[in-house]
Amino acid sequence: MARLKIVAHLRTGKLLKGYTELPLPTDPAGVVATVPVTLPKQISLETSDHKKHTIPVTSLKALFFVKSFEGNPQYAEIKFFNGEPKIEGLWVHLAFVDGERLEGIVHNSLSFLNEPGFLMKPPDPNSNNQAVYVLKESLTAFRVVGVRANY
Repeated sequence: MARLKIVAHLRTGKLLKGYTELPLPTDPAGVVATVPVTLPKQISLETSDHKKHTIPVTSLKALFFVKSFEGNPQYAEIKFFNGEPKIEGLWVHLAFVDGERLEGIVHNSLSFLNEPGFLMKPPDPNSNNQAVYVLKESLTAFRVVGVRANY
């Protein structure tokens, strides 16, 4: 299991930043691969001050797998693709219950329909966000914009 940096966005609007261990595939740099996954019913998160939290997955809006907890406040993250993405998968546009809108790439399989959530690759490779696990209950809209079957 990989030790991952996450920012847990709860449906209440609260954020929790910390480390978790999840059975998710990562590349050699530790970036979470956007493949079909099933998360456990609860996530254990340890904050930087060593406090431990148990978070029910049903209480989440999304889990953001990040490079750092601070990010770069001066950086203007790109949340939408300017043109056709070069990444294989489904190009989707999401709207969350809190009004946030994002685009990304999800793995093209039936698992993202059957599971309570799915992993998504954000459009900005320079963003602090490497991947996002989106809980479908937190969405008000899900639209497929395009499909890329190969490179």
